[in-house]
Amino acid sequence: MTTTEEGKAKRRGFETTGDMVRSLLLVLVLVFVVVALTVQPHPDSVVHRFDYSGALAQAQDQARYDVLAPIALPDSWVPTSARTTRAGTAVSWHVGFVTPADDYAALEQSDGRPAAFIREFSAGGKPAGSEVIGGATWRRVEGGDPEPRALVLERDHVTTVVAGSAGWAELRELAASLQVG
Repeated sequence: MTTTEEGKAKRRGFETTGDMVRSLLLVLVLVFVVVALTVQPHPDSVVHRFDYSGALAQAQDQARYDVLAPIALPDSWVPTSARTTRAGTAVSWHVGFVTPADDYAALEQSDGRPAAFIREFSAGGKPAGSEVIGGATWRRVEGGDPEPRALVLERDHVTTVVAGSAGWAELRELAASLQVG
């Protein structure tokens, strides 16, 4: 190598600050391109309406009690889940909704053991009074887990629970809509 070539060739470990800045900028541009290509905007979650008529019909067919169902709830109540289950001779039925306030509310009904059934939706909840809805006296339970609020009706060996993260007004609205399906 000639002396002029030696002066131009940089020895490893003697890069300049400018070289490091250019390398860093190149890496940042590549990272930005990768992120821009992979990150996509997520639309607000879409709630899919669920037809619960099959689960309701199954509950009516299997249960030895009058199965309650929400009748004439506004379309702003979006049903999202439903099921009928049997444990021994006990039949339980569930339908869950996204409420107009974008909260969760559910109807749960069973002829199984009341205390265990209530605990399933409001374990650790404390009594919070009672109220008359549709001519029946419902107990209020607050602070439970997994649902923070619940209305409980025990009548004729059947336990009905209306529970969820929804406020009391929406839970009352759901409870008031219940009729023999």
